[in-house]
Amino acid sequence: MKTLLCIVASSSLAIAQTRTTGVVTDSVTKTPISGVTVTLQGTSTSAQTDGEGRFTIDAPQGDTLVFTSVGYLRKSVPLTGNTLQVHLSPTSEVLEEVFVVSYGTQKKRELTGAVAQVDATKLRDMPVANIGQKLQGRMAGVQVNHNSGTPGSEMSFRIRGAASIGAGNQPLIVIDGFPSASGLQTLSPDEIESISVLKDASAAALYGSRAANGVVLITTKQAKDGQQYLELSANMGLQQVPQRGRPDLMNAEEFAQFKKEYYEDAARYEGYTGGVPEVYADPSRYAGNYGTDWFDVLLREAVNQNYNISYSAGTPKLKSVFNLNLNKQEGVILNTSDRRITARTNNIYNATDRLTLGLNLEFSNGYNNGVSGLDNGRNIIQLAYLMDPSLSYRNEDGTYPVAFSQPGMFPNPNWYRVVTERIRKARANRFLANAYIEYELLDGLKAKTSFNVNTDNTVTRAFNPSTSQGGLGSAPPQMATGSYGTSNFLTWLSENTLTYQKSINDNHHFELLGGYTVQKFSSENSNIDGREFADDDIPWISAAITRIGNVGADDWSLLSYLGRLNYNYKGKYIASFAFRSDGSSKFGQNTRFGSFPSASLGWVVSEESFMQDIQAIDLLKLRVSYGKVGNNNIGNYTYLAAVNSNDYVFNNQVTPGKSLNGIGNSFLTWESTEGYDIGLDVELFNNRLFFTYDYYWKKTDGLLYGIDIPIQSGFSSITSNIGRFDFWGHEFTVGSRNFVGDFQWTTDFNISFDRNVVKKLGTNDAPIGGYNLYWDDNRTAVGQPIGMFYGYINTGVYMTQEEFETQPHSATSMVGTARFEDISGPDGIPDGIIDSHDRTFIGNPNPTFAYGLVNTFSYKNFDLSIVLAGTVGNDISDNAFQSTENLDGVFNVRKGVAGRWRSPENPGDGIYPRTRSGTTEDFRNFTTRQVFDGSYIAAKNITLGYTFNSPAITYFKSIRAYLSAQNAFILTNYPGLNPEAGINGLNGLNQGRDFTGYPVPRIFSAGIRLGF
Repeated sequence: MKTLLCIVASSSLAIAQTRTTGVVTDSVTKTPISGVTVTLQGTSTSAQTDGEGRFTIDAPQGDTLVFTSVGYLRKSVPLTGNTLQVHLSPTSEVLEEVFVVSYGTQKKRELTGAVAQVDATKLRDMPVANIGQKLQGRMAGVQVNHNSGTPGSEMSFRIRGAASIGAGNQPLIVIDGFPSASGLQTLSPDEIESISVLKDASAAALYGSRAANGVVLITTKQAKDGQQYLELSANMGLQQVPQRGRPDLMNAEEFAQFKKEYYEDAARYEGYTGGVPEVYADPSRYAGNYGTDWFDVLLREAVNQNYNISYSAGTPKLKSVFNLNLNKQEGVILNTSDRRITARTNNIYNATDRLTLGLNLEFSNGYNNGVSGLDNGRNIIQLAYLMDPSLSYRNEDGTYPVAFSQPGMFPNPNWYRVVTERIRKARANRFLANAYIEYELLDGLKAKTSFNVNTDNTVTRAFNPSTSQGGLGSAPPQMATGSYGTSNFLTWLSENTLTYQKSINDNHHFELLGGYTVQKFSSENSNIDGREFADDDIPWISAAITRIGNVGADDWSLLSYLGRLNYNYKGKYIASFAFRSDGSSKFGQNTRFGSFPSASLGWVVSEESFMQDIQAIDLLKLRVSYGKVGNNNIGNYTYLAAVNSNDYVFNNQVTPGKSLNGIGNSFLTWESTEGYDIGLDVELFNNRLFFTYDYYWKKTDGLLYGIDIPIQSGFSSITSNIGRFDFWGHEFTVGSRNFVGDFQWTTDFNISFDRNVVKKLGTNDAPIGGYNLYWDDNRTAVGQPIGMFYGYINTGVYMTQEEFETQPHSATSMVGTARFEDISGPDGIPDGIIDSHDRTFIGNPNPTFAYGLVNTFSYKNFDLSIVLAGTVGNDISDNAFQSTENLDGVFNVRKGVAGRWRSPENPGDGIYPRTRSGTTEDFRNFTTRQVFDGSYIAAKNITLGYTFNSPAITYFKSIRAYLSAQNAFILTNYPGLNPEAGINGLNGLNQGRDFTGYPVPRIFSAGIRLGF
């Protein structure tokens, strides 16, 4: 009997004790977590997850498993089945525990500079080819604009409002420690692990003369110890141009009515006797026929595709990552596309306990198909939609007209043929390599030598056949033209550093860095233009009868010395001092070297004894910093006197020679920016809430500027370092983990208030820009913010003779013409005359503030993320209005023109003036009519995903599917397509100008990720 009871008890225990398997993943990144301890609650029974996050444990059903891992919140899970899918929530401290900084990494608690970082795994499911698009709205003080939807185009960055007169405002892009000349376009977003932005001078000082506009540090993925993982991913999306913001132009009937009235008014007021042309005499013939929407003719729904294969394997000796990516993007405008293939391998080999070797290799092949003269300006897109809508781009028999010439309008080509027949193909092969050797000479002392190479070889071929040659006022057929160009560069960087880490009594922690770097850049380019092609059959330059070519070359070199000391006392008092000295070939011999020091201090107040009883505060840190950095983007030979080729008459014969074309300046040097930053970091309630605040002030001095010199020298100016901009602002970042159970909700919000003012311009403070009456919108003047809009204030129309006689007007004004505000006169006082003295500042393209909001939700296997971004208080000038409100009858016009002034009996709505010849120019000059509030809020990305329960699936370690909408919606009062448009990007001197750029599409996509 006793034996029988023992058998029964043993059987019952065996039945209750079942084997459970499962996978543990990160609740945010959805990636497996290795090394998680899985413990049967109340017992010593435990297991650990492997490199793929898998575990196996024998445990009774109904009991509870406890999951613990450093940097993740403890989680208890009741056993209700044989397979588990467990998601651990990282603490906010671990999500950003280690930041990539200049020449190394640093714990978040020890940061004393202004650094923002984004984990690239949070950005995986956004269907874009450029990582810059994924950063929009993510970081305070970092403005990223999508100025153009052109396939393969780059994004525009502006960090803390940085700007220059002639040296740009794009930040330095550093890829795995190498300041790359290829930029972000060479990278696949799938191979990136993290992005750090060094915002203040102290954080960026170790990049010296190139860091004035901020530094973007890109770190690519490396394998982890014990990891063996293969992932396949695919994404396909449909792109389309939204209806909102398209040009609000007249249809065929409306335009015919406008033209009919135009000729009738010309007969009434100007003695015109030619009558109304037959095509416009009876607008009712177009009733019910909207005609051709010439903007829509150029558009299509386009497909984008992205395929990625990655493999990671890590052992204590060797860690390797292989990544292969194919990205294909059709353009939403016909005959435009971009394709990029990227292959990367990253390898770390621990040869011994002290010797480490590293090698990262990347090859990128790009193929871009475009159309010459497509966007940004009065170019193809704009000229197409200005066409007479009663015309058809296609004949009834299916053929296509070559050109059009409507009464009173400019001759034009068939813009459909122009877009579809022109050829502009570019092929680019880019190579990026990082290799290093690191050896620990003594405990804590490491020597590292690295060598980096970046190359780019680009070939561009273009051909315009006779049927798509010409343009506005110059209709085809005309002689075909073609071109063939090559450009290539090679840049290499050698860095040699020593680092030493030492702790004394666990109280004093030191880290020293010292070294020197050498970098060389060289480039060559060539171009051949072809004319007089016999026909359109052979679109190669070899078929041209006349070929004219040119070549060019550039180079520069940089020698640098750098050092840094980090000190930490008990984790409470932190100091960092850095220094870099750069010697550059770009500058005069007397100023080749520049020094860039920085110092920053931090006080972790929460570590003080008087704070220990305040349980709600996890971290309270104060930061203060000072630093100086430079901007060397001024051209490679600006300090030298230029020489031109000229012909001379010598001995009664024309003889080739040279002539001086400027005066050199051996004291020319980089622009320098020095600034201060005061910061506060707070984490509360067991890392459920965190807050960061920064106030910064900086000045950019020594701006390159042409200063006046005596004309007796033979020249009017010389380039010198005379100019100053001041910048200051406030940045706030708030993050919260609102729910942390089965339903999780996190919120990240950032907002930045950036300000600037011009302090000095050249020797006489003459303003830059704003002198021409149109298409010269921005003026940079002392005492004003950079790039203000400058023009006339439009106040409507002189509706009656009395209004005209009693109000200021110009020499060409009359009843029914445009009216403007009398601002000033020759002596600075309003004089009753409208002329150039009445131009004034009419708008500000600089936002009052920019912001971003990211909400992430997850419930069991579902997750949802919503990324919003926007600006408030900035103005935009729509340069298309100069054409779409041209009242001379040469273009299609906005629907509102129907309400123009025609007579005292029919005065219209007081917005649009009359069409009388000689009076219309004032209305289309740059005025407040063309300046709009550019405030907006946009849904940059909405993604809904589902992660399948992988233990139940035999062949996969993980499966994730998702749906995504990029640029899902935009809320704005701006009437144009894109409130981020900019003919020159975020260039401070010319920002905020929308000159009919390539439309930015909305993208709906679906994707899947398979892990093996």
